Amino acid sequence: MAKQEKLFGDCKFHIIPSIRELKYLKKALEGREEWILLSCCHIGNLRENVDICHRAGKKVIINHELVGGLGADRMAFQLLKNMYHIDGVMGTGNTKIGLISREKMKSIRRIVLSDSLSIEQVLRSMGDMDYDGIELRPAYYAVQYYNKFRAICNCSFVVGGFVNSEEILEKVYQAGFSGTMTSCVELWNHPLGGKEIL
Repeated sequence: MAKQEKLFGDCKFHIIPSIRELKYLKKALEGREEWILLSCCHIGNLRENVDICHRAGKKVIINHELVGGLGADRMAFQLLKNMYHIDGVMGTGNTKIGLISREKMKSIRRIVLSDSLSIEQVLRSMGDMDYDGIELRPAYYAVQYYNKFRAICNCSFVVGGFVNSEEILEKVYQAGFSGTMTSCVELWNHPLGGKEIL
């Protein structure tokens, strides 16, 4: 039986377009994936682009650290929810994840696997935090360390960073992840998108 999906609400493999340049937004809107990661916005154009996504039936994730002009306090997350209507927010620390969850947005903890010490520290820091999703990056190390994280956290796991070929995409899928975030336009409509996760 497939595991419960906290982030996506299904047990399908998601290939989430990461929009680093707005010229690719139209292509992402035409794809079958319901989620889009907006990585190129600032507070001046965020609402307009979120509205465009919502009108196309898409849900929007942002990394709050990449939104130019946005703070990182409680008021900032209230604005993301109430003014910008964001569906999911990525962050690197437990404090920010707590603020995101309080505003009833999907919370995604972003974890960079840089060395063995950082991995040990992150695993210890996770404690009883309730994440909707975790993004492990980069892809090569995410696949290697997935089971360590899976053993202590019941949420959706996605991969980010260097997902730039069909071979890597296949490895991520075979490892059992719920999906991946990628700026590689050629992968956005890959046949693995929408398949049952393993």
